[in-house]
Order: sequence, then C-alpha cells, then structure tokens
Amino acid sequence: MPLTRVAVAAGIAAAALSFVLLFALHRGSGPHAAAAHPAAPAAASCQSRLLRDWSDGRIDGVYPLSCYRSALRSLPADLKVYSSAPDDIAQALSQRIVQSHHQKISGHQGKPSVRKVASAP
Repeated sequence: MPLTRVAVAAGIAAAALSFVLLFALHRGSGPHAAAAHPAAPAAASCQSRLLRDWSDGRIDGVYPLSCYRSALRSLPADLKVYSSAPDDIAQALSQRIVQSHHQKISGHQGKPSVRKVASAP
C-alpha cells in the first residue's frame, strides 16, 4: 500500500511540474509578451524556442551556440532543480560544438591553395 502512495505522489508531482513548465512557456509567448518587453533581443526568442523544443524531453532542432548558452543562463529555478533541462541543454550544446568543429575541419570549400614557386635559373 505505501508503494502505491509513493507512485501517486510521484505522478502528481510530475503533472504539477508539467503544468508549471507549460505555463512558463506559454506566458512568454502570448500576444502581450511583445508589448510587455518591447526591447527584447532576438536571443530571448531563440532561447524560448529552444525551451519549447525541449519541453517534450529532447531537443530536435539545431540552434546557434549562443542560444544554448543563453537558455542555460536564464533557466527558471524550478527547471534547474526539478527537471533535466540543464543537463539536456548542456549536452545539446556540447554536441553542437563538436558538430560545428567537424564542419570547419571537413567542410573546406573552394579551390585548394597552390603556392607558386619561382623556378631557380
């Protein structure tokens, strides 16, 4: 019987956390959000998109590196403590950094550089 109570309590806690997360995400994307923060930078919308993408427990999109860092800095306290968001976003950031370095290394485009050497007489 005590195990059932623990399972019910865990289910209620998970539902409450989901509700808080959805409310927080919805609050920042309503029609009054732009009026409340008229000078909000583009990074704010980027981190909002990233958090909305994460809300199902995984990050499917690819975002600029600054977006991941901004989202980590501005995570609400409840998400930092009661969710896997910090770890998930940090892992996605690491993967994105590795991906960007591989693109720089293997993504050489253009003509190979050929050095002209003057022939000796």
